[in-house]
Amino acid sequence: MPDDHSPAPRPKPADRSLGGRFWAFWSAALAANLSDGVAMIAMPWLASSLTSDPVLVAAVATAGRLPWLLLALPAGVLIDRLPRIPVMAGAGTVRLALWAALAAVVFSGAASVPLLVVFAFCFGALEVCYDTAAETVVASVVPRDRLERANGHLRTGALVVQEFGGRPVGGLLISLGLFAPFVLNAAALVVSVLALLRVRGVDTGGHAGTAGLGDATAAGHAGTAGPAPERRGLRGVGADLAEGVRAIREQPLLRLVAGIALFVNGCYATALSTQVLFVRDVLGLGPVGFGLLMAFAAVGGVVGGQSVARLRAALPHGTLPVACLAATGIVYCVIAALPVLPVVAVGYLLAGGLVLGYAVAMTSIRQRITPDRLLGRVNAAMRTVSWGVSALGMAAGGVMVSALTPLTGHEGALRAPYALIGAVGLAVAVFFGRRLARLVREYDV
Repeated sequence: MPDDHSPAPRPKPADRSLGGRFWAFWSAALAANLSDGVAMIAMPWLASSLTSDPVLVAAVATAGRLPWLLLALPAGVLIDRLPRIPVMAGAGTVRLALWAALAAVVFSGAASVPLLVVFAFCFGALEVCYDTAAETVVASVVPRDRLERANGHLRTGALVVQEFGGRPVGGLLISLGLFAPFVLNAAALVVSVLALLRVRGVDTGGHAGTAGLGDATAAGHAGTAGPAPERRGLRGVGADLAEGVRAIREQPLLRLVAGIALFVNGCYATALSTQVLFVRDVLGLGPVGFGLLMAFAAVGGVVGGQSVARLRAALPHGTLPVACLAATGIVYCVIAALPVLPVVAVGYLLAGGLVLGYAVAMTSIRQRITPDRLLGRVNAAMRTVSWGVSALGMAAGGVMVSALTPLTGHEGALRAPYALIGAVGLAVAVFFGRRLARLVREYDV
């Protein structure tokens, strides 16, 4: 018999590891993100080499984002019906073929702005499928209490390879030839697809219309009424789309976040579409400097992404997203007022951490409160709002700069998008911040 006076055994420490399946998935994402990082430099620089018209440069960026507005919801239905890892592998395979084709076109001297717009739209359509599936798979790979850590590692890994690897390397490869970055893009995606094929044992199918374990509880948070009947084929697509949109419309927190994204992401995109011109004409940097500036900005993103889990535990529940929104607005107001290289570099550093911190926090919350069978469609619907509105914002950015140039001069017009981001970010924090914090405390329990 055990001694009644013997000390109780110590409880084993909780397992906080993310597991081998997550790291296999993370490796595949890392290779794909390297390709994306190169493209972030190569595509706008190729466009600016073909034309100096800000509207045409913005048109290429807009074409890449437009699929998020047009195709994300149908892609969400697809992702909730099919195994998600094969969807990612298929999208990656087609993307690498397109990058190889674009490299051949640029090498032959046949590139043009209209052709670049077509390529950008195709890349964007495949990105919709790949990224929505990837964001949905995470909730099947790690426990819900570790989502901040998992999403933080994914986002900061993406930043490291995109900003410290992809963008500087892309800038260097441009100096060797405009076609060279696109060859690297294709090679990186080969690695990504091969890594995805090694991911095993992940529940990667949402199976629209069939509820999984825990869906009844999560559905109450998501505003849905439990399992829906099984639907397959084209006849069920409309109902599946409506169910995903309804999950956001009926969930107060998701509905508010979607509304905030309409304002903030739309304004943020106005600067993204003309950023290459701001860096080149206002700051006086070349392609290598452009890449290095983005890499410096990523330092803040890495720190921000890795700090979310700790900050969530340390700060009053629900305040982290609000603080990120308010501080981002202040940073962009300063950039607009003082567009000199040291100020812009520090501003990008801070904004990188704040923007990524907000994204990781809100993505993790969404993954926790949404049933798995709906997660693909909810993610797609949220990205339709946040990324789809970016397509409109990018187009508006080019028009804004062109319209303001006669009034404020070229440099003054390129500063205007940054002032807009700052003003809107502060306004959203002031008018919606208290409600956002309250809803996070209420639903993310």
